[in-house]
Amino acid sequence: MHSLMLRGSSLEILKKCGGCYESPTDSNGKLLGPLVAYAGKYETEDGGKQWVGSDYFNFAMAEQDPDVRDYFAGIIAGKIFSAEMGLLPTVVVGMPMGGILLATELGRILGCRTIFAEKKIIALADPAKGLKEVSELIIERHEIRPNDNAFIVEDVCNNFSTTQKAFALIAGRRAKFIGINCAVNRSDKEEWSGYPVISAIFKPSKQYRQDDPIVASLIAEGEIVWKPKQEWSVLKAAMEGK
Repeated sequence: MHSLMLRGSSLEILKKCGGCYESPTDSNGKLLGPLVAYAGKYETEDGGKQWVGSDYFNFAMAEQDPDVRDYFAGIIAGKIFSAEMGLLPTVVVGMPMGGILLATELGRILGCRTIFAEKKIIALADPAKGLKEVSELIIERHEIRPNDNAFIVEDVCNNFSTTQKAFALIAGRRAKFIGINCAVNRSDKEEWSGYPVISAIFKPSKQYRQDDPIVASLIAEGEIVWKPKQEWSVLKAAMEGK
């Protein structure tokens, strides 16, 4: 990316990369959709349902450019150095798949090892029964060493479900979990269970239950994208009014 494109806030740069979606609204601020489905779920009598919202951050659009990756990693590294945590990482662990490329750049800047976790499928999806695939987080290609100081790296943080799994995995290897790094933190928390969440972009974003009156009519009308990354062109067209 041209250096001029890297000027502005981190959020502005992500927008220049085409990595932000905001649902159109009318003159009264009413959402016009489409909405997007998030990975996190809430429980109902009918089982788990996905949270939905009007904003989506697609870091996959930005991570393809080495200059942009370097920029975001540099912002995060600067915050780590200025935080005076007392502990610098000996390893950064990229979470699959969105955190892997960012972890590589961050590890280079911090001067520490870079490894990544993987998802191991333990049960295949069964669309006929409405069941998604079941997976577990593993580290097999690399190793976490006893007494490592480990940061995990994600692209976008919100519900911290991956964080919980990563924490258990790292603690199980007798290493020290010291925090979370991410390109975008769309939660309203800057720490998780007492550990810092260090991000290039901190932008809390509202999420809704599917039966919330604010969004229920849009969902009933089919104005929702269930797989935002795979249908990014639909969201892009909606923002452009096409």
